[in-house]
Amino acid sequence: MRRHRSTPRRMSLVAALTAAAATLAVVAAPPAHAAGPVGYTLVPGGAGYQTALEQKAGFWNLNRLAAASLNPDGAEGVAPAAGWDDSARPWTGDGKITRTTGKLVLRMQNAEGAPGNDILAPCTATVVQSQNQSVVVTAAHCLRLNWGLNGLNVNIAAANALFIPGFRGENLPRVAPGTDLSSGPEIGSDVAPYGVWAVTRYWLTEGWAGQANFLNNNDMIAMVVDSPTDARPIEEVVGGGQPIGFNVARKTPRTSFGYPSVNYKSYSGPNFSSTGVAVINGSPNRNNIPASKQRIYDGRSLFYSQGPSWINREWFSDTNSDLMTIQQSPGCSGGPWFKDFNPATGEGTLVGVTSHFAKDVNGGLDLIAELESRAPSPYTAGTNFGNQEQAAFNAAQAVTPGA
Repeated sequence: MRRHRSTPRRMSLVAALTAAAATLAVVAAPPAHAAGPVGYTLVPGGAGYQTALEQKAGFWNLNRLAAASLNPDGAEGVAPAAGWDDSARPWTGDGKITRTTGKLVLRMQNAEGAPGNDILAPCTATVVQSQNQSVVVTAAHCLRLNWGLNGLNVNIAAANALFIPGFRGENLPRVAPGTDLSSGPEIGSDVAPYGVWAVTRYWLTEGWAGQANFLNNNDMIAMVVDSPTDARPIEEVVGGGQPIGFNVARKTPRTSFGYPSVNYKSYSGPNFSSTGVAVINGSPNRNNIPASKQRIYDGRSLFYSQGPSWINREWFSDTNSDLMTIQQSPGCSGGPWFKDFNPATGEGTLVGVTSHFAKDVNGGLDLIAELESRAPSPYTAGTNFGNQEQAAFNAAQAVTPGA
């Protein structure tokens, strides 16, 4: 899901409409690229591979992990007084899902080496069954995003990405404001029970490589990961990946997972104090959700949503993304959408990933709500895996890590 601005802001409807129209008008033309998936390298193979792998993983200490993973308002999670429902509830079961899905943390910088942005951000990702036993999938926007805006060009890409399968966020201490993130304790097995895995290479779908923003619905990326300390592939370490499927039947029930962490962009999220801390204070939130149904997310825990899915419509046409009623928040971007998920085994067929909020029950993008930094509806779009996603996955599973 798209990441929130630092503080929510309101604007008049006229101003918002004008800004939204301008946004659409100036989205940059897609750059030229080869047909098919486009690959990028974060850790070059060859003689210096192991050293580079250790450096990428070593960038992440507990302080940086906490800054990237946990909610920026600092409040600990609070359940809705009225109780959880199928739109979002904590996963309390066991099974393969607790080993294969995990936290993906990213260091995002201006693309093409331009100076400027240096942002730590969270997403969710999943280990899948693959030929090289080393493939993890997530949303493409987690690693590459390019919006052309009036007076502002947002063109960022991951300079470093770390995956933690089976993330145990309850054991991750917060960092105080002003803490030096460049030093801190190592990430231990209490937080990363299956180790830490650096993303070494990744492949964008053809559509996302051509237009890396939410006007494109091929929001999926296939990544190869490797451990700096364990010679085994990730599937062997976590006990096998999730099955992955392409071009499966749509408009059927789905189960999605993620680590929600950004309360500003939660449809049933809390209100905020004058200092920006999330609070449930008895008043309806900005979406007029009563206090009894509000919740606070902290980025520590794995949540799931389940129910029917239907086809997302944008600009009055069907797209290759699907919709669900999901009341999670940013941080769950890239989280898996399963068909035929079995809660007893924690396994299902991975057929999509969480992409972006939807305008309403019919889908579409709510650019006004995005400009106002609020969640536009309780509906979320997820990329449905088709031919482009299969091509990206095939490219990733064909390589040998480190080669």
